[in-house]
Amino acid sequence: MAIATFGDLVAPMSEQAFFAEVHGRAPAHIVGAADKFAGVLDWDGLSALVNQSGLWTQKSLELVLDNRKLSAAEYCRPGKDRDNRDNLLCDLDLVGMWLRRGASMVLNDIDSLAPGIKAVAGCLERALGAKVQGNLYCSWQAHQGFGSHFDTHDVYAVHVAGEKTWRLYGRHFEDPIAHPAFNALGHAFHEAHKGPLSQEVTLRPGDLLYIPRGWYHDALATSAATFHIAFGATTVIGIDALGPVFERAVLDPLFRRTMPNPSADRDAFAAHLAALGDRLAAIAREPALVDQLDRFTTAFHYQRTDLRLPDDALERRFRRRSAGIRVFQRNGAWYVGTQTKGAPIPAGLDRPVAWVVDRDRFTDRAFAAAFPALAEAARHQLIDNLVAMKVIEAA
Repeated sequence: MAIATFGDLVAPMSEQAFFAEVHGRAPAHIVGAADKFAGVLDWDGLSALVNQSGLWTQKSLELVLDNRKLSAAEYCRPGKDRDNRDNLLCDLDLVGMWLRRGASMVLNDIDSLAPGIKAVAGCLERALGAKVQGNLYCSWQAHQGFGSHFDTHDVYAVHVAGEKTWRLYGRHFEDPIAHPAFNALGHAFHEAHKGPLSQEVTLRPGDLLYIPRGWYHDALATSAATFHIAFGATTVIGIDALGPVFERAVLDPLFRRTMPNPSADRDAFAAHLAALGDRLAAIAREPALVDQLDRFTTAFHYQRTDLRLPDDALERRFRRRSAGIRVFQRNGAWYVGTQTKGAPIPAGLDRPVAWVVDRDRFTDRAFAAAFPALAEAARHQLIDNLVAMKVIEAA
């Protein structure tokens, strides 16, 4: 079964119910059909991935045994990585030895290394407006890899094989972020602040566990062998707006002015602070800042395009040059362009042109499939004309 949409991921719960009742509120265990994640990865796919030994260094493949992260010296050897740099490369013989002793294996940042994993990451990014990163956790019965902890991003644990019991506790911090104030806390802190056990669930193939950031949890394999992929979703937060606001403040004389000396005139000092706050509020309401942060949020995801050979090497691809271009009607005639400037569209071609400008990217094949009645020569001529008009360009 392929996971193509966020709805596929959270089924049988509806996407609407997930966002209305679960998202950001509390952990949720969504029981799915046993084959729900069969297209994401399986044991053979995991073996093939691990056996690409040139991919794995002490940073991308980690081993953890009973809450202790193994040092690189225990399972790596010096060598040249794929960029011909000196590095510590994983020795798969040593990795296998530690796995037989019960060590959990963590493969970091694998969200673009297999088509099924990449598809899940992509549907999460589209639905959440987030950057999504995936780590795989492979564990063995009765050996705990990690102690109780919380994450600084929302977690979507896609359970692929075996069984694993998760224990969920309380939420100590509201919306923690990847900052030393939250991610430099030690084991003793977590044990003291995780609170009482609130829920215990056993994940089986096809199940999804959603854990909002800040909620304490731990997990233990309850079958001989198990693995899941944890997708971490990082969203745009208010702190991301501070950079653009700061750049505008640099150009504002009020923010460059020397602050009054509070020892000499505390009231003047307080009044100046209030004036700075008022100016910040005004900056936050500037349409240009809203537009800038809108663009930032829209682009807040990783690039996840695919290349399919040989077709993608032989077939023409195009992209729209501006999101502001549209097809519109005026005095009974059709035009393509912006609100202030447009070029007339030949009779009968308004629908094909509208199809083109409604897409960020498209291919010759997709265009032909959408309009099979349009002759090939006419289709190519229309594309060439739109390129010459700078409506689209080769991608």
